[in-house]
Amino acid sequence: MNSEWNQMVTVAQAYRLGTRFLEGYRVESPRFISELLLRVALGWDRTELFTRFHEPLPSEAAHRFITWLKKRAEGIPVQYLTGEQEFFGRSFRVEPSVLIPRPETEILVETVLREADNIWKGRSVTAADMGTGSGAIAVTLALERPDWGIVAVDRSPEALNVARQNGVKNGSGDRIRWLQGDWLDPLRKRDIRVDVLVSNPPYIPVGEIPHLDAEVREHEPRIALDGGRDGLDPYRILVRGIPAVLKNPGLVVFEVGENQSEIVGNMLEESLAGAQVSFVSDLAGRPRVVVARTDKR
Repeated sequence: MNSEWNQMVTVAQAYRLGTRFLEGYRVESPRFISELLLRVALGWDRTELFTRFHEPLPSEAAHRFITWLKKRAEGIPVQYLTGEQEFFGRSFRVEPSVLIPRPETEILVETVLREADNIWKGRSVTAADMGTGSGAIAVTLALERPDWGIVAVDRSPEALNVARQNGVKNGSGDRIRWLQGDWLDPLRKRDIRVDVLVSNPPYIPVGEIPHLDAEVREHEPRIALDGGRDGLDPYRILVRGIPAVLKNPGLVVFEVGENQSEIVGNMLEESLAGAQVSFVSDLAGRPRVVVARTDKR
């Protein structure tokens, strides 16, 4: 590949070389990935890229672009190369210490907002995000509902550092309380009670991890994937502790994996007597979110 770059190339030529290189390694969507990496390497938006297509490619951008192409061919996710991922229309910093936010998790956030509005009719509430990772859920809730109090918990100090950066980046950092610890422990130790508890925990059964796509299996943090033998260990831990931290009325919203919704729903019904449990499906019709609502007053 490097031999083709020995002479000065234009932005257009770099785009074509990048596309051809990725095609050779059978990387999915080679044209899109080549364009994206080139734009980020240059610091340009899409309009600027195509209006300046025939300009020479600066050497620093060329070096960055070539390095990223090679790493993408090795299976490293694009988001870890560019250092960002969009979620709920906002840009979030990501690095290998955090799971890359998925579009389906936006359904989780939408559900929290809708259900909370139904219960509290726009009044201020306190919400806790368990296993916050990149902070995408906590930061989004803080921005969508500026009058809410938000607590975000993660056991990983590296993940919390990324989450704090995303709070600052998106202008919500000073309204979120960041706590390090295992699941509900930081809330219990500080006697924090919340109206809303939300989580997208690890839910992949440990035996299925070797069969995940290589870029997920080999590059995303295992701690954010491994849900134990059946993928349900984090839910068991959370559900056992919820009565001690959830106010009444209260709302619990979990993202779940395939074939887990009914089991998690039953856990919540047993833990929260009288709770109304419902499910929200993704665009493919699969139950993706479990909701438990307690309305005793």
